Amino acid sequence: LELRSPIDIKTKASNVTMVRKLFEEALLIDPKHGPAYNAYGNLETRQGNTAHARQIYEDGIKANCTDAPSVYHGLAKLHLSLGEVEEARNVLQRGLALFPTSENNTLAPRSENVAFLAHTLAMIDLNVNNNAKHAKDVLKQGLWHCRNSPQLLLGMALCESRLGNDNGARDMFERSLMADQAHAQAWQAFGVMEMRAGNFRSAKLLFECGLKNSPTHGALWQAYGTLESWKGNVGTARILFAAGIEKCPHHVPLYQAWACLELQDGDVITAKRLI
Repeated sequence: LELRSPIDIKTKASNVTMVRKLFEEALLIDPKHGPAYNAYGNLETRQGNTAHARQIYEDGIKANCTDAPSVYHGLAKLHLSLGEVEEARNVLQRGLALFPTSENNTLAPRSENVAFLAHTLAMIDLNVNNNAKHAKDVLKQGLWHCRNSPQLLLGMALCESRLGNDNGARDMFERSLMADQAHAQAWQAFGVMEMRAGNFRSAKLLFECGLKNSPTHGALWQAYGTLESWKGNVGTARILFAAGIEKCPHHVPLYQAWACLELQDGDVITAKRLI
C-alpha cells in the first residue's frame, strides 16, 4: 500500500526503505512465510535489484516455507525475466518435485498452489521448447492437485491441439469453460482452433460467447474480426475491429489486424493511420 500511493520520487524512495524493513521484520517473526519472501523478491525485482531478489527467493527455498510454490514461482519468474529459460525450468521442476502425485492413494495431500508452477513449466515446454508431450505430463501433475483449474485445463487443450487431437482439445476447452465461463483466453483459443479447422460457424459462436462474458478482451475482438475477414465480410470485420478498439484502446494487435485488412483491400492511407 505504501508503494502504490501517488507520491514524489523522494517520498517513494523513503517508502521503499520502510517496506524493506517491514519485510525483514515479517520474516524474523515467521521465517517460513512463503508469500513474504515472494513479495519481498518482487519488490527488489521491480527496483532492478535482481541479485538481491535472487538471494531472497533462494533464502525462502532454503527455509522450507509452508507455502513453497509461491517462492519457487517467484524465482522462476525472475529467471524468465532475465532470459534464463533453462534455469527457470529447473526451479519449477524442483518446486513440483515437492508435490508428487499418488493415483493409488486418494488420501494423499493435494495442494492447489501447485497449479501455477505446473502451468508456467508446461507453457515453457509447449511454447519455447515445442514439447507438447512433456507439457501434458506436467499439466496432468498439476490437475491431480487442482482438478478444476481453468488455466491447467486450457493448457491441456492447447497441448492436445498442438498434437493434432482436436476432439481431445475440444473436451479440455469445454472443461476449462465449465470451470470458468469468464475465461476469455479459453473462448479465444477454442474459437481460433475451430476457425483454423474451417468450422467458421462454431468459431463465430465461441467468439460471441466469449465477448458476452469478457467484452474487454482485445484478443477476442481481434480473432472475431479476423474470422469475418477470412469469410470475405470486410465490412463486418471493420465493425468488429472498431468495436474492439473502443473497448480495448491499448490492444495493439487489434490496430495491426485492422491495418492488414485495409492493406489487403488497397487502402494504404487508412492502414498507415491505424499503424
